[in-house]
Amino acid sequence: MKATPATGAPMELAVDWIVLLTSGQACDRDRQRFEHWLASHPDNARAWAEVDGLMRQPLSRLRTASRDAPGAARAARATLLQTSGLDRRRVLKLAMLTAGVGVGALVTNRYVPLAGLTATYSTRTGERRTYALADGSVLTLNARSAADVHYDDAQRTVVLRQGGLYAEAHADRRPFVVRTPLGNVSAEASRLAVNLFDTYAVASAIQDALTLRPERGQPMALQQAATAAFDRDRVWMRDDVAQASWRGGILTVRDTRLDEVVEQLRAYQPGLIRVSPQAASLRVFGVFPLDDPRRTLLALSETLPIQVQRYGPWLTLVDAA
Repeated sequence: MKATPATGAPMELAVDWIVLLTSGQACDRDRQRFEHWLASHPDNARAWAEVDGLMRQPLSRLRTASRDAPGAARAARATLLQTSGLDRRRVLKLAMLTAGVGVGALVTNRYVPLAGLTATYSTRTGERRTYALADGSVLTLNARSAADVHYDDAQRTVVLRQGGLYAEAHADRRPFVVRTPLGNVSAEASRLAVNLFDTYAVASAIQDALTLRPERGQPMALQQAATAAFDRDRVWMRDDVAQASWRGGILTVRDTRLDEVVEQLRAYQPGLIRVSPQAASLRVFGVFPLDDPRRTLLALSETLPIQVQRYGPWLTLVDAA
């Protein structure tokens, strides 16, 4: 028998309601009870708006992924069954949110990104791995990253699907190219880092120069020890440091937006982290541990005008104080 939410904190009840209403098992009486709960107190309406807005976009992406790649969804379920140390009741409760994907896909995606299930190389949440490539180059992936590698007679190509990479490109007659959805980064023999975000990417020429080619914009040469960001239309310089410091589990930032910092922390925490628009543009300076996002968020709350609220292990909200 399905359970209907009864009493509890508004945020917890909002999660219970969205689980029930998207499970395909809700009846008319359940929906009437939900409408009564929603209208009974302003806190309930605010909690529902918070949870519903947080869940809708990930649900859409996961359902699309399952439709396009049903094998990936099956692999996700298999991975869930093999994962130890999880609270099974919590996993199944949250997994009901993805009725269109199959049991376990939503939660499994937070541990094993769906994009990585069919990639040549990939990493899980909180995992960094180094791979030796066929030409003698070395590729290191940040947590929650996925990349494909294609070599032919013309060039060596690494397709970065998501996350970040560090590469030591071995000397070769063929150029070494990192392809992203926004444009390409090319080098000869070089050490470089590329980090992919939602609407832009950041590239660092750690040793020797790089060439950045946005999909629609003009290419730009990036000199050794310099960092630049690019989207599909343009390239702009950044005053960043240690773009590959994540290899040692350290996040080093200088005048970086808080939402970019949070995006990098998401790769190390299975639970969702949401940052409000009011807090997203705050500027961050410092050195923080990546392997302990909770500690990093605590440190940020002590130095920035923000408040961090946790709702169990699965949801963390960062808002302006």
